[in-house]
Parts: sequence; C-alpha cells; structure tokens
Amino acid sequence: MSTHVADLLGAWALDVCGDDEAATVEAHLGQCDECASEATRLRAAVGWLGVERVIAPPLTLRQSVLDEARRRRAPVAISTLVEAYSVTAALLHDALGRLDPSSWHRRDARHGDVAGVVRHLTANDAVLASELGLPRVPAASNGTGSVHEAWRLQSEILLRGLGTAAGSDLDRVVTLAGRAGGLPGSLHDALVQRAFETWIHLEDVRGAAVPPSPERVRRIVALAIGLLPRALAAQGLSWPGTFRLHLTGLGSGEWSFPLGGPDAEGGPAVTMEAVEFTRLVAGRRAGETVNVAIEGDNRVALQVLRIASTLGCD
Repeated sequence: MSTHVADLLGAWALDVCGDDEAATVEAHLGQCDECASEATRLRAAVGWLGVERVIAPPLTLRQSVLDEARRRRAPVAISTLVEAYSVTAALLHDALGRLDPSSWHRRDARHGDVAGVVRHLTANDAVLASELGLPRVPAASNGTGSVHEAWRLQSEILLRGLGTAAGSDLDRVVTLAGRAGGLPGSLHDALVQRAFETWIHLEDVRGAAVPPSPERVRRIVALAIGLLPRALAAQGLSWPGTFRLHLTGLGSGEWSFPLGGPDAEGGPAVTMEAVEFTRLVAGRRAGETVNVAIEGDNRVALQVLRIASTLGCD
C-alpha cells in the first residue's frame, strides 16, 4: 500500500480531498488491490454513519481552533521538524569536534574544503534566522575552531527562535536557500530544508554515508516533488502527462506531479531507491548515473531527474 495514498484514503472517502489529491487516489486505486479494498471499506463506513454530504465549517473555525491549540501546546509538526533539525545538527557538531586539523582542509568540490562547507552551512542557516527576526552570526574566516563555533552558535540561535512565536506558523512565507539565490517557500519547507542540508553536509564532513530516518526521507522527497514543477517551468520545460515516482527501501512510497503540458494522460514512471533520490536532489548523484527503472519516455524521465539534481542548496 502506498503510504502517501493511505494517508489520503479517509479524506477521499468523505469527498474532502482536493481535486489533485482525489485524482492521485483514484489513479492509484486502479492499480492497487489492497488500497482499493480499503477504499471500499471506508466508503461503506461513511454510508453506515449516514454521511451523505460534508457541510463546510465557518471560515473562521479552523484558525480559531489552531490558535487555541497553539496557545496550549506547540503543534506536533513544529516540534517534529525542529527535533529533526536539532538531532542532525548535534550529529554534525560531534563530527566536527572529532576532526583533526588536517581534515578541515580536505578538498571539497563545492566549497573548497571542509571549513568552506561549514561556512556555507552557517550562511544558509543565517538566511532563515534573519527571516524570523533572529540574530545573524558574522562569518568566521580564520581558524577552524571559530568556523565551527560560528556555525554552532547560529544553529542554536535558530533552534531557540523556532520555539517562540516567530517560529510557530508553518505556513509563514520565508526565503528558502538555493544555488541561484533564495526563493519563497513556507517555514515548513524551510525546516525540512535545514535538516536536509545539515544531514547531507554531515555526510560530506564524515566522508561516509549517514543513514537518514524513513520519515526524514519522506519529507525530503515531498519537498523535492513540491519544488520540481517550479524548477521545470523556470527552465521552460513542459511535457504532456504526469511524472510518477515510485521509491523503494527506506522511506518508500509513491509520488506524482503534472509535467505542465496540456494533456494530463501518460507520462514517464521512474522507480529507484528512496535514499538515492534524496542524494540526487542534494546534487550528490547525477540523473544519468543513478540506478533507475523507467517506464515510458526515457528522455523526459532523465530530463526531470537532471533538474531534480539541481534542487540542492549548494
């Protein structure tokens, strides 16, 4: 059963999915007997409950409920996202503390050396801190200890700020870090991005793979899928149909998005390992070299994967 579709089945049974979500569910139900059986059961339950139509609530109800809930306790989503970033930052702090002086000057293709990687990460953390009205730590140019300390201080400032009102609205529009300059996104996506970039730079510093959690993989994939249509449009690329992504292994699931053409039918389907897709998105893999299985237009699929490999922050 697709994790993404399984999360939508209850809403679909009540007819409260958006058009895109409903289309995703219905397309999947034609291919998956397990989900189709569960969908039939849920629709029957709706009938037993006598739910024939959904009455729209007052426009102010959702916000008033959220305001009261946040007053009593921070939303679980915020604490979960902050914890993911905090845990990854703690791992990087530990890894940096274990480096010998020569390792700080180990070559890095993007930022010169490991010290350059950490300065880059500090600057990107500072972008979000500034968006939230938090202090920015001046860049440290001399001494590996000061480079490490500057990043650690900036990450701690950001983490403390996310526990205040400034960091409580996940829908707030902020600037996401990006290779070609910042682009607007939600605070939710920015937090996913901060944990993502910290994790990939942890792998850079260690020079070895660091297994992510399945939930972190899913968040990274969802962020990438949300950004890809915009990235394709920015390159002037569009094709008929829908791009379908089936990921296996850690954080497995199915995702899809329209390719921007006038026809929603067809489109390539790509199957690959989930963690490899996250490393592709981080620019640590090339779209032409990853191990993938493609159904449909091979050229379009590889073009989409190439654009996916440019979504990282560095």
